[in-house]
Amino acid sequence: MIVSYSWLNSFFKKPLPQPEKLAEILTTHSFEVESIERTKNDWILNIDVLPDRAGDCLSHLGIARECAAIFNLKMFYPLVKIKEGNEKAKDFLKIEIKDKNCKRYSARIISNIKVSPSPKWIQDKLINCGINPINNIVDATNFVMLELGQPLHAFDYDKIEGKKIIIRHAKPGEKILLLNNTGCILDKKIMMIADEKRSLAIAGIKGGKHAEVNSETKTIVLESANFDPKIIGQTARKLNIRTDASSRFEHNLDPNLTEIALNRVCSIIKECAGGEIESGVIDFYEEKVKPKRIKLELELVKKILGINISLSEITNILNRLEIKIISKNLLLEVPTFRQDLIIPENIIEEIGRINGYDKIPSTLPCSVLEPVKRNNELFFINKIKNTFKELKYSEVYNYSFLSEKEIKEFNLKAEEINNPVSSFFKYLRPSLIPQIINNINENLKSFKEIKIFEIGKVFTPEEKKIEEKTIIAGAISSLDLPSLKGELLCILNNIGINNVLFKGLELKFQGEKIGEIKQINNILCFELYFNVLIKHANEEKEYEEIFCHPEATRDISGIIDEDIENTKIFEIIQESLLKNIINGTFKITPSVIDVYKGNLPKGKKSITINIVLQHIERTLGSEEINKIINEVIKNLSEKIAWEERK
Repeated sequence: MIVSYSWLNSFFKKPLPQPEKLAEILTTHSFEVESIERTKNDWILNIDVLPDRAGDCLSHLGIARECAAIFNLKMFYPLVKIKEGNEKAKDFLKIEIKDKNCKRYSARIISNIKVSPSPKWIQDKLINCGINPINNIVDATNFVMLELGQPLHAFDYDKIEGKKIIIRHAKPGEKILLLNNTGCILDKKIMMIADEKRSLAIAGIKGGKHAEVNSETKTIVLESANFDPKIIGQTARKLNIRTDASSRFEHNLDPNLTEIALNRVCSIIKECAGGEIESGVIDFYEEKVKPKRIKLELELVKKILGINISLSEITNILNRLEIKIISKNLLLEVPTFRQDLIIPENIIEEIGRINGYDKIPSTLPCSVLEPVKRNNELFFINKIKNTFKELKYSEVYNYSFLSEKEIKEFNLKAEEINNPVSSFFKYLRPSLIPQIINNINENLKSFKEIKIFEIGKVFTPEEKKIEEKTIIAGAISSLDLPSLKGELLCILNNIGINNVLFKGLELKFQGEKIGEIKQINNILCFELYFNVLIKHANEEKEYEEIFCHPEATRDISGIIDEDIENTKIFEIIQESLLKNIINGTFKITPSVIDVYKGNLPKGKKSITINIVLQHIERTLGSEEINKIINEVIKNLSEKIAWEERK
């Protein structure tokens, strides 16, 4: 906000501190003064007004109110003199509101004006604040906007078709030529000021050429309105047009300011351009904004600020802020121009600010600082991610939606979204696999081998509700099933889940299914159910003694029924330890190295198992090794009809 120092002083009888000192104090109490510049006849302050105060402080009046509160000065508002004519303004013009985003629309009529250059005192102030003078009508509206913060606009009355102003949505594809000779193509979400035939202005943004005031204008319509700030902000961004008016409208102006500003601009135009101010204000204001009431507790003031401020000093500060005390129990009435004050804490912040933050002593916290309770889900998710990283997987992030094509292709049951962003995001995803497969296929265009994973939410339709689950999913581009199984076991071991069994392609822990592996289009993919894993995840570690003596390896081959799982074979091999074949501690580690099903009786398979033996105290001899292996083969023959293959 560009502020004129002399203009600020015009609100007070007693002069403000010198510009440098004023800038220092404002920065301490209110807003940062970014720069001070000396002009021929004034000082110019560039003040960084924060968004929450833009509604009342993007004006000289707003900054003057701040100065009055900080320095405890009496402020004098601009003088407004209006002598109305005999004709009624409502007989000149009708207003119709079709867009409810227009919260208030006020208008006045001035006839028999003479358009000419503005007086020097207006031109100087506009130039100092960065606005080029145009003529006495337009300059008066800009002057009042800078003074009070309310944007205004003047229309040439004789150019308004049907003598009616309509606030409506734009028509799709509607065009308007703006005052700066820029053309705009509009859509139905944009609010327009129009007459019965065409658009006159983009509401809250900029006026159009059609009803522009020029040297031939004799009668004008002065508009002072209030619009929904979100709509103005969206329109400004959509059209890429940011104006002095839009920057104020999009920060929630006080609707009660429209008539005040309207009367002020009429008095200036009367002084500068003559004419006759027609009687009355044409005013549309259905939902009137009234002062808010907030109850303030002295104990809360002390608790939040950490210091005692006397009731008399609080009363003084509230009066300086123009906040009325309407009862002895500190029920407050907040003026409508302070729409940022909503809750008691807002009021307390104002009290602390005006009292001075420097008066609040630095003290150590008096409460016990407790460590934040660990979020187990987040902890184990991060641990899983780190393990994937060490296994050279890349993490992917996909949208939580699937297209109809993906749902049909993967034969999934999914919940359809009522208002999808597009046809590609029509369903909530019940699985991560479709997008994982798409990721693999896209990346295979550039890379030979890919390993990816994702941890995300899936949404499964159940009876009368959608069940939300966290899933760990991934895929590898090769068909290396043993390696994938080993990597999944490594991930599970790292979160304390051991002794996981593979039942075919399903992973089970303590009899409960915790995941599965699938092959889709020559891609191996997997899913782990995090909601189940988190119940068993822990950080406990089991440590083994280090075996320093050399390992002994033997391979055994046999023919068995093809439905016998590897885990069953491993259990039988491990049971051989219980036979007390050998004294002392040792370990026996089996692994499958080959499976063959060709040229064998139906229902049979040939399997080769590598067995690693190791003793903790000494090197195993050949006789001891053979004795163990024979015992293993004997147990296998008895329990699963193992037929040794030479």
